[in-house]
Amino acid sequence: MAHRTVATIVLFVGSACCLLLGARAESAQPAGSQPYKPVASVRGLMTGQGLLFKQLQAAVDGPKAADRAMTVQLTAEALAELANVNTYNSDKEDYRGWASQLRETAMELAAEAKKKASADDARMKQLFARIEAACQACHDAYQ
Repeated sequence: MAHRTVATIVLFVGSACCLLLGARAESAQPAGSQPYKPVASVRGLMTGQGLLFKQLQAAVDGPKAADRAMTVQLTAEALAELANVNTYNSDKEDYRGWASQLRETAMELAAEAKKKASADDARMKQLFARIEAACQACHDAYQ
């Protein structure tokens, strides 16, 4: 019983320390650093996202080739990163919301593809449809 109590206390204190350190690391910026600012134009980012979107669509809808899961995973990750950059391109809440939605959904798709042979095709197609819907909603408002 005493060992279990000690172990619980150690786990609790260790977890609390990790959370505090993580929070400090996230809020800290290196000395002299500037806030993040995208260097590409919005048009350039959208063009890149469009190319990745087409590649992702072909991979999700395509046959189960040996490299399909890796292609979906890596392309979805790259698309998520460009969406991440796009969250900095506007102060408008809806624009940032769609960019964030695209980022999160693309990361979900990457995680599903990472399962390789056990990846659920229907789930990947559902996630891709959500990506497409986020893109379309933003384009309807801003394109």
